[in-house]
Amino acid sequence: MNCKNVIKHKADICVIGGGLAGMCAAIAAARRGSSVVLIHDRPVLGGNCSSEIRMWPMGAGGANRRETGIFEELVLNNMYRNPTRNYPVWDSVLFEAVRFQKGLESILNCSVNDIEMSDDKHIKAVYGWQTTTYKTHYIRADIFIDCSGDSILAELSGA
Repeated sequence: MNCKNVIKHKADICVIGGGLAGMCAAIAAARRGSSVVLIHDRPVLGGNCSSEIRMWPMGAGGANRRETGIFEELVLNNMYRNPTRNYPVWDSVLFEAVRFQKGLESILNCSVNDIEMSDDKHIKAVYGWQTTTYKTHYIRADIFIDCSGDSILAELSGA
């Protein structure tokens, strides 16, 4: 591997997958003071509810119940900024929520393709290939959260 094309990152937590679950996990961890790297394999955040798939986020809501927390913050911000429910605006609401969160670094268009183990049971680092820059990202972290949707860390670690 050419070292010139490897970008190294160190964080407390690395979240793989920038759908709503991964975004909320990364934002919550950063708000609690952890340094976080969020890796997502697509150019836009949101997973199924991004402009790529267009499954509008509804949550488990009803007359007497609703989803709250970070999810509700995103939805309320979108209702204010995007009354016509335009998907590109929703994409920008999601991007800005991650981009302007202190302690959170995002790497888009980056697919995790390898890991480094510290022993038989603990992941030490992940490697991701970023298609837009042709660079490898090496992310070392204390905790890894797999929100990829396909359990890539389980497969790569042999779990």
